[in-house]
Amino acid sequence: MKNKIKSTHKKFKKDSKNTLYKGFDYDTREKRKKRVQYLQQLSNSLNLPQDVIAGAPIVTATGINEISIENYKGIIEYNGDIIRVLTKVCKISIEGKQLNILYYNDDEMKITGIISGIYYQ
Repeated sequence: MKNKIKSTHKKFKKDSKNTLYKGFDYDTREKRKKRVQYLQQLSNSLNLPQDVIAGAPIVTATGINEISIENYKGIIEYNGDIIRVLTKVCKISIEGKQLNILYYNDDEMKITGIISGIYYQ
């Protein structure tokens, strides 16, 4: 058994990086915006809600004292004056006074306090 089989995995991985995944770089805002627009068009043509296809956040405000956010990924910043939440599509900032996260789980969170603004970034 003098003949050894040489693996071409590293060479294949290097070559495929340039061809297989070309165009899948979603780091730029423009590409992310195009992706969201495509998913919105897809959801409209299939008559499905955008939150199902694109994972769009659902923000429900009840008066000025309560907000419910669904389809979020994580909490970026949290103090009594501002809460920033990361979603698949954007970042959501809730500003106000005496803000408190009443509860949160994998899908939903409820924020209470005196809410003065909701901003999408």
